[in-house]
Amino acid sequence: MAFRTAAGDLVPMSERFIEAVRRWADRVLEAGKDRYGDKQTPLLVDGVRVENGEPVAWLSQGEEWILSNPANQQNLFRTLTGLSQLTGDQRYIKAARLATEYALKHLRYGDLMCWGGHMAYDLNSKKQIHASDKGPQHELKCHYPFYEFMLEINRTETQKMIEAMWESHVRDWNNLEFNRHGQPKEYEGTTYKQGGVWDRSYRSDPVFFTGKGLTFVNAGSDLYYSAAVVGALTKQEAPIEWAERLAARYAETAHPETGMTGYQFSISELPGQRGDRAAHQFGEQLANDQPIEATLSVPGQIHAIAGESALCRMAIYDLLGERGRRFLDWALADLQAYGRYAYDERKNVFHPVLTNGKRLTGLVLEKDGYYGRRGEALSSKPADGLMFWSYAAGYRRSEDPELWHIVRNMGRGLGLGDLDKLRQAGTLLPCGTKCSNTHVLFGLLELAAIHPESHYLTLAEEIGDHILANTFHHGFFLPSKRHVYARFDSIDPLALLHLSAEMQGNRSVIPSYFGGKAFFAADYDGNGHRYDSSFIYSLVKD
Repeated sequence: MAFRTAAGDLVPMSERFIEAVRRWADRVLEAGKDRYGDKQTPLLVDGVRVENGEPVAWLSQGEEWILSNPANQQNLFRTLTGLSQLTGDQRYIKAARLATEYALKHLRYGDLMCWGGHMAYDLNSKKQIHASDKGPQHELKCHYPFYEFMLEINRTETQKMIEAMWESHVRDWNNLEFNRHGQPKEYEGTTYKQGGVWDRSYRSDPVFFTGKGLTFVNAGSDLYYSAAVVGALTKQEAPIEWAERLAARYAETAHPETGMTGYQFSISELPGQRGDRAAHQFGEQLANDQPIEATLSVPGQIHAIAGESALCRMAIYDLLGERGRRFLDWALADLQAYGRYAYDERKNVFHPVLTNGKRLTGLVLEKDGYYGRRGEALSSKPADGLMFWSYAAGYRRSEDPELWHIVRNMGRGLGLGDLDKLRQAGTLLPCGTKCSNTHVLFGLLELAAIHPESHYLTLAEEIGDHILANTFHHGFFLPSKRHVYARFDSIDPLALLHLSAEMQGNRSVIPSYFGGKAFFAADYDGNGHRYDSSFIYSLVKD
């Protein structure tokens, strides 16, 4: 069988995914050019309106911003780099390199980067912008930037940026209390001392201390990932040691009987909802359990603990090898504990839980607060593709039969059929799945790596075909034909490159991806605080 390229040429079916990604990349690089303001830069817009190619705009206090947010283009840069690796066409990696070089030089907030959840660059005015309701706050939450690429381009400035992240976010180095928001700190004197940030003492005070920082794991994992990468690639032990210390803080919250860890390791100062939100809302209703945010995990938080941050820790292990064994062990422990106490294999859902093992599904709230309004009930959520991927990645690195049982059950719930049968060699007809979930594809690539004689790669190929059929529209990867805006940081093309490279036996040339995501959140005139992912990129035509 063959696939017809945009030029009308026939190529082997194994190339069809690369050809689609090439079409997409060509469209993105043309539509995403900076053609705004008085001078142009190598930067790219975050996304465009599909029907006319107009850039995504954000309205703030009467201004119209054309967003270029490097933190929200890291997976785009991974894809462009991988595409050049597979095709030999250097145009794609060159575009990523030029944009990154420019950002490292010109988009600096002190020594930090002007990027992330609340900051970006306006291509209209050529100035840094920030959320009017948050102020100029540096924030990364499960973004997991392409630091390998940045270090290759400018090692000194990337090291300086990562060290500034730790300097600006960490409030107390003795116990690693940190905040998700950070602002630049001035270094003593006029000369920057590279590596000086790591020259600190550490006491390892007990967790569950009270502080002003919000030690959420989605922000914490970005911090420990940055230090682990810079340590590994610059051959420094100190940043790896600090990464390990921060990751250990979450492991230290594990309940002694269940092993479930918390979403944070500190208690926010009371009173009110700005303090510890679980204590505020459930202190009376669940008085016997004395819940705090660090001991109450709703499904979204379980997703961050056993999903994104577990994948991140496994990626650190892959990078560090045996030096990173503790990161892997902690990730596996989270997968096992939440699999035992929060996962419901009958319904393929994760329940809200206290880390002592008590399930809270159906609990009717007696008080308004962060977790919902009075009269509402806590609910379970289906296990999605990323959770399947995380458990598959854990199984690949451990061959733990308990994790395999969960993977198999999740696969059935996601429409993949019996994964045990697919593990057996022999002739197999098409699996018949309708799944087009990108994260499921990544999970199947994990299984194919540990069982190369299986049919997991065949099933992944089927899903790749469904991704092409269901999401490749008008030259962009979109959730549907009806979606109004195209986000350039789509994971679909990166997944298809990984699939194609695996089919060719050279997946190692593609930059790794482990669940990082993009978002910008700010006040939008007349609409309040909004996330671009839901407010803009989820918009569909009537």
